[in-house]
Amino acid sequence: MKNAVLLLVLPAVVVGCAYMTNVSRQADYAAKQAAAPQQRVYKHLIEGDKYFIFGKLENGDHLHQEAMAVIAVSNLYQVGEIVDVNHFSRADSYFGLNLPEGNYWLLVVSDLNRDGFYDETEVVGGRRLSVGPQEAPDKVLGECDIDLSVKPPRCQGTLRLPVRKETGLAESLFYPKGTIRTLADEIFSPSMATLGMYEPAAFLEEAPMMFYALEEDLGYKVPVVFVHGIGGSARDFTEIVAHLDRSRYRPWFFYYPSGESLKQLSEMFYKLFLSGKVIPLEDMRMVIVAHSMGGLVVRDALNRYTGNKRENHVARLITIASPFGGHPGASNAVHAPMVLPSWRDLSAESEFIRRLHRRPLPKDLQYQLLYTYGNVRTIKLGENSDGVVPLSSQLPPEAQTEAAVQFGFNDTHTGVLKNPEAIQWIIKSIEEVKTPYPEDHLREIMKGGYQVELGKDYTPMEKYIIHSLSHYIEALVSGTIAPIHPLQVHFLQAVRGEKTPNNDAERAWIKFTKEYPDRSLLR
Repeated sequence: MKNAVLLLVLPAVVVGCAYMTNVSRQADYAAKQAAAPQQRVYKHLIEGDKYFIFGKLENGDHLHQEAMAVIAVSNLYQVGEIVDVNHFSRADSYFGLNLPEGNYWLLVVSDLNRDGFYDETEVVGGRRLSVGPQEAPDKVLGECDIDLSVKPPRCQGTLRLPVRKETGLAESLFYPKGTIRTLADEIFSPSMATLGMYEPAAFLEEAPMMFYALEEDLGYKVPVVFVHGIGGSARDFTEIVAHLDRSRYRPWFFYYPSGESLKQLSEMFYKLFLSGKVIPLEDMRMVIVAHSMGGLVVRDALNRYTGNKRENHVARLITIASPFGGHPGASNAVHAPMVLPSWRDLSAESEFIRRLHRRPLPKDLQYQLLYTYGNVRTIKLGENSDGVVPLSSQLPPEAQTEAAVQFGFNDTHTGVLKNPEAIQWIIKSIEEVKTPYPEDHLREIMKGGYQVELGKDYTPMEKYIIHSLSHYIEALVSGTIAPIHPLQVHFLQAVRGEKTPNNDAERAWIKFTKEYPDRSLLR
């Protein structure tokens, strides 16, 4: 009878065997930690403090790019304990780790001898790192960069770690390895989403970066950031993305472990998407579409703006069925055998909910609040809701006051994401946000580039420029379109020989026009 009562008071997303299975698993972790403490066991305890760590690997073009990893090593309980590994690493890109408080060596390894294993002779870079509340009060520590041109530290003890072979991953010049996926990818499966709720540490071993895209980056497109709710994934937005004009908009996804603290997740969202340090957008403004608990993550992240000119700007925020007033089920769930950090923050009495609207939204952001009220339960219990979130929580006075637009849909909490009327509304709202590029520039950009074979003397970036943007460059050079940025003015001066070329685009075009002086046949 006790278990039956428990299921009634827990949020609907936890009803089922997954919750009880993970209660047992957490008990096993606790027993192991008590018997023989290890940092890598503590990392999996749902109640333990963990920190999101990220940084960039710099100056490592000479290394074996197909097989690189970043390893976090602790000597707290045993010498050389491997606490976390990022297998999706490559030079000049970002890595992410999930670590308990402590002191670490971050070791960068490359499979130099191609034997399928990393060992202590293949450490090619590293740094010391202290992780704790002093370094990261909101449990996110960024800018942990590692310079691979510096002599690497000596590895203590022996190391033998198998190279993780990832097949079928799209390559990217701009994103971390493994970032470009399809929404059908197994990483967005319901089982992975459930893992993110109950075992955030295990989730982050598979999806450490929390940023995903569907295609290689093209900077003229407006970024649309989709943020799922508890127990959700990027796949929740499949129907909306299918209606998005992909020639003008680029879908990005914040895919996070939804069992973690909302305060920590909002800090991570700010650092990734809003700070301008990881993803610099300059004059481009983004759109954010957030469902359910994702709206709380984003709203708190917007409180973290500092006024720095480098920060990215949000043109439009669209939240869908978000529990801004907290969730009554979460208030009850804080007394359950296993309590997820996100439940604590979702409680209507939590400090997180109380401080959620502590700062006004940026003045140049338009906020659209969408709510749902299609409760399909045959027996109505309590106040009006969408079957998951009460209307009073979706529409607290603070959220209504700052919303420029409010609109309701007669659908369920998750059904709204497939509702044709809701999709039409969301797409129309997104398309009201335009790229800063003039229309004549867009027409030339969308023509693409010359699809010709380029030799080894072209770098990957130079090949990308010729294959993706050469029609646009031709229009710029010929005067069909006028330059709209100082970099374009310098480009024209460089290709005319008036200035020294100083970037990939200038070097690529000069090289290409010497090889193909008559490009009429290429057109």
